[in-house]
This record gives sequence, C-alpha cells and structure tokens, in this order.
Amino acid sequence: MSATNASGGIGKPKPIDKKHPLWKSNPELKRLLHLLSSQIRSAYIRASSITDSSPTFEPVSYACQIVAGTNYYVKLRVTQHGWSGKHCDGGGDGKEYCHIRIFYQPWTNTTALTGISIRKTKNDPFEYDMPVPI
Repeated sequence: MSATNASGGIGKPKPIDKKHPLWKSNPELKRLLHLLSSQIRSAYIRASSITDSSPTFEPVSYACQIVAGTNYYVKLRVTQHGWSGKHCDGGGDGKEYCHIRIFYQPWTNTTALTGISIRKTKNDPFEYDMPVPI
C-alpha cells in the first residue's frame, strides 16, 4: 500500500497531476476507480439530478484511512456537457468537484463505493461523513 497511515487516522491528501500520476503513486486506487467508474457516474447522476447522462470524472487528489481494509477518499473534477458552474459557489477554479469514498478489503474481495458528496469546489476539504450513494 503506497499511502499508509496509523490505523483509523486519515492520511494527508496527495495530489494527482502530471507530476504525481495516479498510475505511479497508487496503482491500486487507479484500478479501483476504473472498476467502479460506472457506479460513480450513476451515483453522481442520481445525487445531482442532472439530465446529462455522460459526465466525466478526473481524480485530482486522494487520502487513505486504514480500517479493517482501506477507505480511499478521492476528489474528482466533474465535466458535464452544458454545465455553467451555477451550483458551485466561490472558492476554487469555477469547476465542480465531487468527493467519493471507496472501501477496499482485498482479503474478502470487497470493493464498494460507500460515499459521495457533490457540488464541491477545488478548495473544499474531504468530508468523512459522506452520504451513502443510493
């Protein structure tokens, strides 16, 4: 595991960018995001009540929490066709972000999207009590 911390504590958020690509910093998380991509998209669409059925997501940072497995907290930049930024107030770059929580327990083969929080800005810190996706 590339981003470990004391059991129960949440690690410092790590950037994901050209200098810190996810495939290099945490290939396991990259695999999990790919595995859950359609669930993330569906949960986002339901939570935001948008009509665009094809938003795309780009991970920009993540943090880890070691529990009986690993909780990954991931900030995603959201791109929607025709979106004007009207739902996202102040702070950041005028783009919309969402935060997700993924629970991963490799010894039981458990991977689950366990939280999503929408209409975030670039500067919003991770929320640890995110609504469970419906």
